[in-house]
Amino acid sequence: MSSNLSWKTAFLVASMRLIEQYQPKETQLFYDPVIKHFFSKIILFQMKFKFIRDMEILFSELMTKGAFGALICRTKYIDDLLKTAMANGIDQIVILGAGLDTRPYRIPGIDKLKVIEVDLPIMQDIKKEKIQKFLSAMPPHVTFTPIDFNHQTLDEVLNIQQLDFSKPIFFIWEGVTPYISEEGVVSTLEFISKASSGSIVVFSYILKSIINQTSDIPGADNVLNYFESKSHPWIFGLDPLGLTDFLTPFHLTLVEDIGASYYQENYLKPLNRNLAVSKIERIAYAKIM
Repeated sequence: MSSNLSWKTAFLVASMRLIEQYQPKETQLFYDPVIKHFFSKIILFQMKFKFIRDMEILFSELMTKGAFGALICRTKYIDDLLKTAMANGIDQIVILGAGLDTRPYRIPGIDKLKVIEVDLPIMQDIKKEKIQKFLSAMPPHVTFTPIDFNHQTLDEVLNIQQLDFSKPIFFIWEGVTPYISEEGVVSTLEFISKASSGSIVVFSYILKSIINQTSDIPGADNVLNYFESKSHPWIFGLDPLGLTDFLTPFHLTLVEDIGASYYQENYLKPLNRNLAVSKIERIAYAKIM
């Protein structure tokens, strides 16, 4: 995927997180006071109007029904896992393909940890410019490491001084794997496999049946064609039934593999929120035992 398209995709995802911040506090899935700093005053003004927010959601639904619901639910899921890991003593966080992820600047206590953001140089330049503007200086707990997952490996860009492999590491890999080659995915997991016992990786993935165009999920082919038409196609997917075997060579034990039904039961129904959630994407949570 080109740098320009990565930038556009990152802002589209961030806009969905922004919309969630206008949800009533009692039904809000997550609190993100940072996300607004990545948008102009004009956009923030527009977001005050429900009909504009609804139009933004409708646009995402035209591409993938349930896209908004899936995105905000996966944000909460990863937030919850990260907070639990921090409470259990993990103090090294690596965000792969960080995009406009705001966790390093909003999760309580994360400023006491070491955080490494890994992404395309253009994405990091844009993000650092925004962060410096609203924080006045780059926070010392965050390190930016540039990479192109399709052409570079983590071994090539991360040096030994940046991570302590004798202690557990929490890897976040959100919204990235569909866009990179199988070789890129394998290379990344090989790097993660070098981490110590207790290390965690949580990553989102598209169903392999979507990539193969054998899915019976309504609209699956349409969304695949949409991304193809935008010149940033989905090229990698996984079969949930084969996920355990896929992760085993990397010393990773699958702890949980969740999707739409989990989100509905655990996040949306308790809040009486009636949101469609796409079944196209799932999240895997695995651990080095």
